[in-house]
Amino acid sequence: MSFMIAALVAFMVAGTSAAMLVGGATRRPATARLAAISTTDRQRRWVVPRFRRTTQVVRPSSLAAWADDLARSLRHGATLHAALANTLPADAVIERHSEPLRHWLDRGATVAAACDEWADDLADDEHVTRLGRARRRRADDRTELLETMAAVLAAAAALGGTVAAPLDRFAVTMRQRASDDLERAAHSAQAMMSAKVLTSVPLAVLALLLLTDANVRGIIASPSGGSVVALGLGLNTAGALWMRRIVAGSGRGAPC
Repeated sequence: MSFMIAALVAFMVAGTSAAMLVGGATRRPATARLAAISTTDRQRRWVVPRFRRTTQVVRPSSLAAWADDLARSLRHGATLHAALANTLPADAVIERHSEPLRHWLDRGATVAAACDEWADDLADDEHVTRLGRARRRRADDRTELLETMAAVLAAAAALGGTVAAPLDRFAVTMRQRASDDLERAAHSAQAMMSAKVLTSVPLAVLALLLLTDANVRGIIASPSGGSVVALGLGLNTAGALWMRRIVAGSGRGAPC
């Protein structure tokens, strides 16, 4: 009878972990579709504190605000060169990444040439980051959004015409990107909660039975019972790691 109780506990642990593995596999196509919407991977795992790397990421909403400020300055009569040189981003991360642009403008480069140099600097930084993080995904700083803005500014400066309109459309795109990030975070919240529940509940049940039933303690102390429980705990750990990887790739927590 005691062996049956221990076997039942181990079966609950193993069965719940297997369900988590299967559930994670079925969620992967939806996660892949969500990840395909974004141009970046989602870097933070559900076990990592929320404050990790948030101050180093280019926020689409902040980039949209800078584009609005530039368009407003242009409509007030400023040239594109003057607007880029004098209108600083409110976000400290974007200001730091845009320093090369203002450097080239101060040296007398045209807007198109300065934007090309700026895009090259961003691409070089990304390449160095990838080399420095071999076998790992590159740092999710989202500087590719700044590269897109550099391309928009360079094209507008080279082709001429009203530059405020392309900046307005770019700002709308960045706000849509921020909205998509929030939607992905909402979708991944369910998977994150499922991972936590499915990982903790079997362990809590096992701990409760160990505290309240001496027969369970005796069976688990035996070689056969201990082996069954160890197998269940191994499956539980594997399922937790798998779900953590799935949630980490879903784009959760991307600053907006």
